Amino acid sequence: MKIAFINDYAQQLGLQYLTSVLKAGGHEVRVFLDPQLFDDDIISIKPLARIFDHRKKLVAELKAYQPDLVGISVVTDFYQWACAIAGMIKEAMDVPIIFGGIHPTSVPERVIQNKFVDMVCIGEGEGALLELADSMSKGQVDYSIRNIWFKKDGIVIRNAIRPLIEDIDALPAPDTDIYFLNFPHFKKTGLYLISTARGCPNACSYCCHSYLHDLYKGKGRYVRQRSVANVINELKRSKDLYGIKFVAFMDNCFGYDIAWLKEFSYEYKKEIGLTFECIMHPDHVNPEAVRYLKQAGCYAVTMGIQSWNEDIRKEVLSRDVDNNAMQQAVRLIQDEGMFLMTDSIFDLPGQNEQDIITCAYQYAHIKPKRIYFYMLRYYPKTAMTQMAKDRGWLTAERFEEVMDGVNVTSFAIGGDKVGRKTIQFQILFYLIDLLPKATSLFILDRKLYRFFPTIFGPAIIVILRNLVAFDINARILREGAINRYTYYMLRKGLGKA
Repeated sequence: MKIAFINDYAQQLGLQYLTSVLKAGGHEVRVFLDPQLFDDDIISIKPLARIFDHRKKLVAELKAYQPDLVGISVVTDFYQWACAIAGMIKEAMDVPIIFGGIHPTSVPERVIQNKFVDMVCIGEGEGALLELADSMSKGQVDYSIRNIWFKKDGIVIRNAIRPLIEDIDALPAPDTDIYFLNFPHFKKTGLYLISTARGCPNACSYCCHSYLHDLYKGKGRYVRQRSVANVINELKRSKDLYGIKFVAFMDNCFGYDIAWLKEFSYEYKKEIGLTFECIMHPDHVNPEAVRYLKQAGCYAVTMGIQSWNEDIRKEVLSRDVDNNAMQQAVRLIQDEGMFLMTDSIFDLPGQNEQDIITCAYQYAHIKPKRIYFYMLRYYPKTAMTQMAKDRGWLTAERFEEVMDGVNVTSFAIGGDKVGRKTIQFQILFYLIDLLPKATSLFILDRKLYRFFPTIFGPAIIVILRNLVAFDINARILREGAINRYTYYMLRKGLGKA
């Protein structure tokens, strides 16, 4: 049977596995992408977004394809986008639509109520989607498929969660072709995204894993690691086929298994030899681990600091790691000559202005290559959101909006509170990783950040930051955005979009 997936502008690793499994099962799959020009998670200019709106063209192409099933993988940030485009599809054609992804997994009881949603997939979708496609191709839907909720005759059928996929090596290689061969702007940057594991050993309160740990309790080992050979085989194929130049490992805690990391270091250097970056938790940064990373060719490590206030970090964020351990992790990464990228969250409960200034001084001395400045975002069913509801940090009305993905602001640039001081601090942190240490300390000592102009919003600041930076990450972000906008704006000008 023919299956269509509707994609936002970003590459989705999970979708690559779904299409790979479905194709291996004998089904035809096609991905339809909305470039979301001037309406993505950084650039939002409504008049231009209306001019370059691709959705009608997408629906027309979908209608010509005549799929038997339409799937949309949904994150909370783009839930309203997904609802809007699903509504357009339902108006144009009579086709069953299934929502999957972290937002429907978190609040399936809410998502299934939408008139344009016929099914919801909860959790891992490979086995569930294949069983659904197989049953539909035989002319009779199996309404007992685990991980899927169905609507039937006005009743919602809520099937149980199946066990987690134990051996993720058994899955076919992710279908990167759906992006690199069909949407050329993904390939042009030379960046290859890959994940070597599923699950996360941690359950930070603000993260979806704080909910998923509970959802999958008793359903198998939550953290599962691909073998080194399996990872290397995928990269060898992609290196030969696409000429990739840079690899980004998207695991939440890359190299948490030191024995795996040791084997990976040797095999990656021998077989792949490309510059790469990864994400690590401070608990897993030790002399042996950073040595293996450096030997393999690691260029940069992103590490979640989130806050330098230990009490907030432990009691609010559920990150039980002390400042000394974080400072040691920072030194180890930098002493090996790798660039350090840091995540920090602001507008945290209990956080005051002095906490932010303390954080700024820490970074002025540490000098990360890049400081990611995030405002706190509440997501459905996370421990943080439940805590905020119980303690009155969120009003009842705002809690309902969070659960329904309404009035959300960009993860990259926004939060519930973005004001004058927020913008000034955002400028400050971006300057800290661009300016010399002495200059940053001069600004901090004299509180010159109070005079930073706030005429530009957070989005413009992020764009300017990426334009003036020269690290690989900034270059890839620039090229990716330029390639996407150029490709689709040119198609629009030629009447092809």
